[in-house]
Amino acid sequence: MVCKNGIIWNINVGMGNNMKRYAVFISCEEYKEFDDIAFCHSDSVLMENTLVEYCDYDRKDIQLLLIYVDAFENDVTYLYKTISDIIDRMEKEDTFLFYFAGHGMLYKEDEYLILPDTIQNDIESTALSLKNLNDILKKAKGNTFRILDACHSGKDVRGVRENGFIREIIKSSWATLASCSENECSYSDEKLEQGIFTYHVAEEIKKWELGKGITFEALKILICRDLQQWEKDKNNGQIQTPTLNGSIIGNVDFATRNEKEYEYALYDKETGMEQKKEVLEVNTELSIVKNQSMVLWEPNAGILIPKSADVVEILRNDVQLKERELKGIYNNYQNESYEFAAEPLWNRTMSLLRKRVLALGEEFVSEMVGIDKLEYVRELPEFEVINLAMELGFINNTGKMRLMHSYETITHYLQRDVEDEMTKSEVESIIRACVQYVLGIDESEIVFEYNDFRTSLKLEKFDKDSTKIEMLKNSPYFYKRTTIRTFVNLISTTEGAEFENVISNFDTVLSVVWDELSSDDKYFVGITYSKYVNKGDKAYIIPIKNALKKVGGFDYVPENLRSLSFVSVAKKVKGVHYAMNNFYNEPSVVIELGRMGSKIPRPAIKEVISATFMVLLGNAYGRSFDAVEPAKDILRKLTESDWIYYIEQCLPYDEEVLNKMQIGDERTGHWCEIMEEFEIDKYEFSNTKVKSFIRYSVKGDRKNVKAIAGAYLKKIGNI
Repeated sequence: MVCKNGIIWNINVGMGNNMKRYAVFISCEEYKEFDDIAFCHSDSVLMENTLVEYCDYDRKDIQLLLIYVDAFENDVTYLYKTISDIIDRMEKEDTFLFYFAGHGMLYKEDEYLILPDTIQNDIESTALSLKNLNDILKKAKGNTFRILDACHSGKDVRGVRENGFIREIIKSSWATLASCSENECSYSDEKLEQGIFTYHVAEEIKKWELGKGITFEALKILICRDLQQWEKDKNNGQIQTPTLNGSIIGNVDFATRNEKEYEYALYDKETGMEQKKEVLEVNTELSIVKNQSMVLWEPNAGILIPKSADVVEILRNDVQLKERELKGIYNNYQNESYEFAAEPLWNRTMSLLRKRVLALGEEFVSEMVGIDKLEYVRELPEFEVINLAMELGFINNTGKMRLMHSYETITHYLQRDVEDEMTKSEVESIIRACVQYVLGIDESEIVFEYNDFRTSLKLEKFDKDSTKIEMLKNSPYFYKRTTIRTFVNLISTTEGAEFENVISNFDTVLSVVWDELSSDDKYFVGITYSKYVNKGDKAYIIPIKNALKKVGGFDYVPENLRSLSFVSVAKKVKGVHYAMNNFYNEPSVVIELGRMGSKIPRPAIKEVISATFMVLLGNAYGRSFDAVEPAKDILRKLTESDWIYYIEQCLPYDEEVLNKMQIGDERTGHWCEIMEEFEIDKYEFSNTKVKSFIRYSVKGDRKNVKAIAGAYLKKIGNI
């Protein structure tokens, strides 16, 4: 095999003002007859997300194909047709980008992109021919571009020291930006889980001057600088020099940087700590760092604990427990009574975290979790505590992940029928998570930035050009959701001048974020309006009504509040699912949910189906056998429109279900089995990504299901 890693553009010049940018992204990691490769899918997803989030690409115009062994996309005819269909509908002003990450090789008189099912004795029929691809691209009315990150070999080195493939590619292209020169290798980074070259391409695009076109020449200069610094830091003799060849007429850009500013974390090499996040704006001449946070409130990353710290060192950071409590925990740890070491530590952790969340007010927490029952709020289940703690900034995403994993581990081992004992590594993981994110933080030293933001909603008056509004528009989804629920609480708890500010700001914010809100969160606003109408509270009815009128939101105002009863029972199912002895207790609450009625109200669809899937997918230790059929009975009540509504409009925001799917184990398998059993692929979904997702699910393609679930989670800011 002759292969080199490279990025290649094929350019037709002549760009107009009403341009649409189309793209096809293909990546391959596992092969039947070639060496497997690391991080190609990560590279493909990173490039797609970068061009969508930070440039002028629209996700609906991109086909993202993460191809695995035996997937139907291994058919070269299918891939040629997919590209041809887009080329045929292009207008003169449009552009098309083809991206590939995987193996590439020179064979006879052609260069080929190797697919997972490519047969070495039949390269011409089972691999993508670049000549055929060029023939297709030549038919385009508009501009066509190619980016080829091909080919990789091994886990750490993503290329071999042979140059035929890259040399021939350079000959046949208008312009080629290759990740390395002919006699070098292209490398990846296990910590980044990306190819070094692709990672820095994405970073430089994000840092580009806002509103400016991105040109090959300027990008190449920046990438060379980045990789020279990487070589210096690595100091192991690895050299990788990006190379630009070809003929470029004028300043041709392959993307235009949008107005979204990029946030990054500075890293201090001496201390090994991340410093305060800042905003970086870059042009090709100068880098300017501004001391300005680009998030509305900064999640708490916890205290710094060295990765190699043992239990003694970790417990020294615990400022919340008394000395005798710490000694008891450590003695149990030393005696290998790991459950007895973990349980009191966990109970104190959750007690403190619950206290911090409830300090914001029971009514506020009620609005946040969507349950209008104070008894539920006062004994807030631990999964709700952890979710809210992340959304409000008490912990960050990593803290949420680690605490949820600890919760699942502890509840499993404390169940009455579990005879296995907790392992040393499991208890150490629990101790680290509890101390780092909760017990190691002194109450008096907590800087709660969300409170400052919440106060500003009462005391300041924003317009659509305000800094905080701009920051909100560029924030991950959960910030928008939390802000809307904060407003709903403030409307009912403020008065006088503060109330007037809140109403004015709510009107402004709702008009800015409405189109981005999930249907579930739109129904939340509509249900809030219905509650006030039922109570006859005119002071609240009029301003919310005016805000809903401006966004055309009355389709999300239910005629009655029956859906709240469904939501309440669905929350009960989730609480039981996360609690101890869930395998015993789930059947009865699932049956209770099923008896709520034969027709699930639209505002309750998300919570009901989400709770049902939580049971059907199970946890790391399995699922409740006796709850499976009652749960499927609930799904059998769903109409075609119910399924389409949940999968297209709710699932992309359903963090709990997505978190289970993106793990890639039996939980992902259970999802695929359900999609196949209920023949969900027979429904007419309007979104092309959803169609692909359901197709992968029905075929039992866990890896693609996992990848797409992970992409959804990244979009809403949950990972």
